[in-house]
Amino acid sequence: MNERPVKTAVARTGGREAPVSPESPGGQSPVWRIVFLACAAAWLLFFALNPQRFFQVGIQRFHVTVAPGNVQPVWFLDSFALLASNDAVSAGLDPYKDNPLDYLRRPHIYGPAWLHLRDFGLTRAATVPFGLALGSAFFLVALLGLRPDSGRSVPWFLAMIGSVPVLLALERANNDLAIFVILAPVVPCLLSRRAVVRWLALVPIAVAADLKFYPAIAAWLLLAAAPPRELRWRIALGGVALALVGWHVAGDLRRILPVLPAVEGIFTFGAVAGFHEAGWHGPVPQVLATMLGLLLFGWCWRMGPLADWAPAPAQRGAWLQFVLGAALLAGCFFTSQNYAYRWIFALWLAPLLWSLPRDCVTPGPVRRLARVTAWLLLAALWFDPLCTLALNQWPAIDLARALHWAFLVEQPLTWALFACLLVFLAHFGRSGLGALRGNETVK
Repeated sequence: MNERPVKTAVARTGGREAPVSPESPGGQSPVWRIVFLACAAAWLLFFALNPQRFFQVGIQRFHVTVAPGNVQPVWFLDSFALLASNDAVSAGLDPYKDNPLDYLRRPHIYGPAWLHLRDFGLTRAATVPFGLALGSAFFLVALLGLRPDSGRSVPWFLAMIGSVPVLLALERANNDLAIFVILAPVVPCLLSRRAVVRWLALVPIAVAADLKFYPAIAAWLLLAAAPPRELRWRIALGGVALALVGWHVAGDLRRILPVLPAVEGIFTFGAVAGFHEAGWHGPVPQVLATMLGLLLFGWCWRMGPLADWAPAPAQRGAWLQFVLGAALLAGCFFTSQNYAYRWIFALWLAPLLWSLPRDCVTPGPVRRLARVTAWLLLAALWFDPLCTLALNQWPAIDLARALHWAFLVEQPLTWALFACLLVFLAHFGRSGLGALRGNETVK
């Protein structure tokens, strides 16, 4: 794979033929972005104005009794928990214990920095404006990264932004939305021609890790292209920054681990799910799941199935964005069981998975891998909602048995998706290691 295929797309201009890349901005039209924006906004507005429809796609809304005979649904339940933890601190309560100020008495299970929201005057009374601001910021940032350039690409991007995991995250105003927004500048920083801006990529990674721990895996992206000396310093300083974050949250993390809620059932994902389905719980199956992930990653690293392929210069932004999303999702999948709203990071996979299979200068094996990954990603995002829709049509069905069979079908697809993601992540890591040694340029 040392030479790129010579096949190219052909554009006719003035009677002459000229090779063009599918990434060429000349083929893009703002019309399709406007159509995409209008459709995405209409989809979200439909659920906002008809919240009873959430149930049909599997999203269970929480209701509270505000007065005898007056039961109302609660918007932004997860943001309410954050603000309730801040109110607990203001009231002199321990936020890491059952919180009587939260509807579900949930303890605080995130980094201590969240408990400074009260310093900005935010209380539970601000749940709705806080949740709206968080959801709006996420939606705008997500739209900036999803840019359909043809009518055929619009359904693909709508399937991403309109997926039920995204709806779930928005309905609850989960703080993963904030992590998405915080990490969004990482790729633009790394793409900058100015070294000082590239160094700034360390900041959002450290901040996100301090807030919610798992974003520390985003440091994998620090292997992105740079002169060897800069790359070495970047990795070293990134390690120092994450060590400081670990020191800052260590005490709180010790208090959080014993009270972490069990994540089970539909609209969850994690490599440990198979062990749980077999009735095996506790730390041992989680360790085994993580080891399986490491072994699979090691195999991908050693075999190097993508050989010396490198994304085209025009694809570099989408490639780094893909690596960021893949690292976050794979890290979560192999180390924990997660609620479905963490799939919001799949939005960063979407641009490359659309363009790569259609790039005629990309080697065939890479295009095929990207195509398979795209189909598996669609299955991961839509399998549970479609199952829910189907089960709602047959209320007399044995629900437990149906969910068990759905699980057996879904798990191989999910594992196949993450195997594909590990192939890409290992390729990125191998290239970064070569650049770190000064032998080659990072792909």
